[in-house]
Amino acid sequence: MRGQPAALRLTKSNTRNYSTYRSENITMSSAGKLTIMLGVIGLVCGCEPPALTENGVVGVFGSVGLGPGAFSYPRAIAAERDGSVFVIDKNGRVQRFDRDGRFEHYWRMPETDKGKPVGISIHPDGRIFVADTHYHRVMIFDREGTTLGTFGRHGRGDGEFILPTDVAFDAKGFIYVSEYGGNDRISKWSSDFSFVSVIADSEIDGARINRPSAIAIDAEQTLWVADACNHRVLRLTLDGKHLLTIGKFGDGESEMRYPYDLSISDEQTVMVCEYEGNRLQWFDTAGRNVATWGRSGRGLGELSGPWGASYGPDGLVYVVDAMNSRIQIVKR
Repeated sequence: MRGQPAALRLTKSNTRNYSTYRSENITMSSAGKLTIMLGVIGLVCGCEPPALTENGVVGVFGSVGLGPGAFSYPRAIAAERDGSVFVIDKNGRVQRFDRDGRFEHYWRMPETDKGKPVGISIHPDGRIFVADTHYHRVMIFDREGTTLGTFGRHGRGDGEFILPTDVAFDAKGFIYVSEYGGNDRISKWSSDFSFVSVIADSEIDGARINRPSAIAIDAEQTLWVADACNHRVLRLTLDGKHLLTIGKFGDGESEMRYPYDLSISDEQTVMVCEYEGNRLQWFDTAGRNVATWGRSGRGLGELSGPWGASYGPDGLVYVVDAMNSRIQIVKR
């Protein structure tokens, strides 16, 4: 990306009102399934989707509710580059949608009384890894929700978690897990779920990591960390050596308010989702801001408490607009 694409420019008004859009396009089937016609027929046939707003929203799905396709405060997302979108909400459900936001399937986490997960990742082989935050473990599922395995237990020692938040995978098959709640570190595991080591558990660029809410590994095999309560993003080697810091508290370009998620494009552009900033920022791997999108609000192209964002197929970005109980699809 060079400069700020027209589709990502901040705008002062939306072209359509969200409530009007909903009333025109929401229907309920006899089974009670929510279907939101996105107006993006081009997505299905492979054409360029038309924008619904001046700042590049091409689709939206979800509403408040407990039925299939509805959300109770969504807060974690993972999109396949060529397939489905997985969303976890505060009701402890993992829902699977197609790329256009049509509901496909769901399952519930096996235990939810203590709390709900805040992270989900898709392994290169298609397995679904869920950071089961309040149960101090990572759970592995197939795409239908069958449990395939679990690792981790409560504690502060090797192989233990307090509150795991996210999972990432390197090119050699190692697994990385971020956590907070007193540990505030990242641990490394082998492909057979054996503990290997802890990294990033000491001061980095003047401060210890404070709630690492998301992690991702780029094509150069470096680790990116959304250091949420320090309002910054870190780039580290896979053994924890500091390479780069982006951000400080604020609303300006390259400043941040609680970065809760990040995702890396095939072109190695790093997208950061700011929960309190109600926006996305894009950076190159040298830390330069190349685009900014979003603002606070309820209309299309506006956000309220976005917990996550993930790259999907054809450059589409799926944004968890948590307090609006919906997913917005943005063409970057």
